Amino acid sequence: MTAISIFASTVALAGFDEGVATYRVGNYEEAFKEWTEAAEHGDADAQYNLGCLYVRGEGVPRNRAQAAEWFQRAAAQGDLDATTWLFSANPQTDESRKDFFSKKLKTSGRFHMTFVAQRSDGQAMRWTCATDKKDGAEIEFKIGVMYENGEMGLPQDDKQAAEWYRRASERNFADAQTKLAYLYAAGRGVEKSQIAAARLFRRAAEQGNAVAQVNLGSIYSTGTFGFAKDPILGYALVSHAADTGNKFALSSLAELKAHLLPNQVREGQRLADKWKKSLPLPPEIAERLGPPN
Repeated sequence: MTAISIFASTVALAGFDEGVATYRVGNYEEAFKEWTEAAEHGDADAQYNLGCLYVRGEGVPRNRAQAAEWFQRAAAQGDLDATTWLFSANPQTDESRKDFFSKKLKTSGRFHMTFVAQRSDGQAMRWTCATDKKDGAEIEFKIGVMYENGEMGLPQDDKQAAEWYRRASERNFADAQTKLAYLYAAGRGVEKSQIAAARLFRRAAEQGNAVAQVNLGSIYSTGTFGFAKDPILGYALVSHAADTGNKFALSSLAELKAHLLPNQVREGQRLADKWKKSLPLPPEIAERLGPPN
């Protein structure tokens, strides 16, 4: 190796590492600068990450054409993630699939803007141009859905679904909290627990999840899951959800209204009007709900 090539590889390595450090603290402009220098010196990992910055619009305006150029350069060096992005971004044919699966692709083990999750069978699933911090909760939720429904080559497995929903729920992802609440209520993949279900519905409802608000409203309207019956509070919760236009909430509101007295509907609507898209809960509703379990 000549002195020039040694210098170039050293520059690329230094620029790549600096880019990782600045990206992790949210300085995307500096990461773009560092990875550009490393990418121009032939660093495939920097080329891939640089492409992802263009895809995500971090540190630079979104530009898929520029992203594709950098992915092409990384893919030419056998980079798995860059090749996968290009494969997924273009129309897939029998020929393109054959070409993709015939390639000998690799990962370096260095930092990639790729979310990696281990399947229950030990195989890895990779989401290109996604990071754990920004995208992890949503991806974990999607994996839970795949397991619950047996999609994308995964077996139907309620236990695995619950585990992935739990991971996303711990990051306060409302859709995952709602899905996990359903599993607890039915005892699917987890030990049946109405308390856990109600707790999760509430956490999601407080974040504005309409489906969770309807379910929490139903719990209070009927006095189930060990809660005291409060049809006025139940109506307020369902009415608030219906304001989003959610079809499930709208149909549930009509059904609930049919079982209430006119004065209960008026009082429930009065409470709902205090919660027009505002978070957190208005004090009067929070007081009726009581402290979170």
